[in-house]
Amino acid sequence: MRLWRIIYTTWIICTFGLVGCDTQDKQTKLSLKYNHDQRSSRQIETPVRHNIKIEPNIAEAWLDSNMSATVEVPVDTSMHVDYKNYTSDYPDIHYEYGSSNPFYVTNYSPDSLTITIAVSVNSDYPVQETETIDNETTECTENCTVDNSTVTDNVTWSDTFFRGVAPTQQQRIKFLAFIDNLTVDTYRKVWIGNTDNMTYCDNETLIDAVISNYDNMTYSFRGQYCGGMYWTFGSCGAGNEISAFPSVIGDCACRGVGYTIRPLINNANWGGVEGSCTRNQTLDNQTLQVILEKK
Repeated sequence: MRLWRIIYTTWIICTFGLVGCDTQDKQTKLSLKYNHDQRSSRQIETPVRHNIKIEPNIAEAWLDSNMSATVEVPVDTSMHVDYKNYTSDYPDIHYEYGSSNPFYVTNYSPDSLTITIAVSVNSDYPVQETETIDNETTECTENCTVDNSTVTDNVTWSDTFFRGVAPTQQQRIKFLAFIDNLTVDTYRKVWIGNTDNMTYCDNETLIDAVISNYDNMTYSFRGQYCGGMYWTFGSCGAGNEISAFPSVIGDCACRGVGYTIRPLINNANWGGVEGSCTRNQTLDNQTLQVILEKK
């Protein structure tokens, strides 16, 4: 939000050689002072030039180093302020823009007037996107195929589970919210596992099938080979699970191998890596993850 404080003083245009002045020739001189709301953190770029136009076709000015400018405008005329700013990177393409609501200045107006202009970023401004890559070293064991250097744009669910303790209602809600926000035809690869050991699948048809049917307790598949593992999807307890094993294994199984994600179950067999049930889990706790890389 930008605030334009308009301070004006009445002045009279006189013609030398005449006696007196015609009051009908009165005009108003506006001093427009630009004030930036320091509470706003929306800006990515830093504007270095600021332009104002009093429309329709009344006056134009560039703000000076004090963020102010002076223009002359007529009284009793509907007008509005158009604002644009420019950066040093692209001096010919405006970065932000906005227009005020119409206003009038009369000979009886108060000494000051504040106009608020809501600004937006120009959709044609060539903003460079910065991708953040997690450079943290990931220690992998056999069948771990995650390469952090290749993960550039992803959506992640992560939560910590404890051996012998059932998932909480809050954890189930968190996982369902993650699933509900996924959309088909968006992702090219999925990883499942824990923070130390994950496996992946790059079959987009399979990924879309899981996203579309995660709430469907009657939909299932098993033994779909992808990324060196056999993937399984189906119901287990109060919800569906997704898992990957080195051989074909059905859903809701207790195995000491593979990768299983089932936080919707209503008991302590929430899955994990190298042990999907309490009796064959070897770790006291695991931070399970599902990561989807966008196309």
